[in-house]
Amino acid sequence: MKKLCCLLTVFLFAAATWAQAPNFDYGYLITNDEGYIVEGNVYDAPEFGDWDDDGDQDMMVGVFYNGNIYYYENVALPGIEPEFAPYYEITADGSPISVSYG
Repeated sequence: MKKLCCLLTVFLFAAATWAQAPNFDYGYLITNDEGYIVEGNVYDAPEFGDWDDDGDQDMMVGVFYNGNIYYYENVALPGIEPEFAPYYEITADGSPISVSYG
């Protein structure tokens, strides 16, 4: 039993040593008819979800320089490459929602 535990420990250590760091694809700029959605600001934070419950992935983008949140509806059918409508700013009681950083 002791040999088995030692062998498993060595195997797990070797596997952890040979493991590779994650390899992420390069980012790409997302566009719609108005132009770039996240226009070169690496601090903007897009998040995808079915916000309008129609079965496709819509997008919200938190913008670093002003803290505002923008909603882009995906107007393509589910299962087809997304096509985003022009954005509108997310508001509460008529005022833009602003999220601070730091």
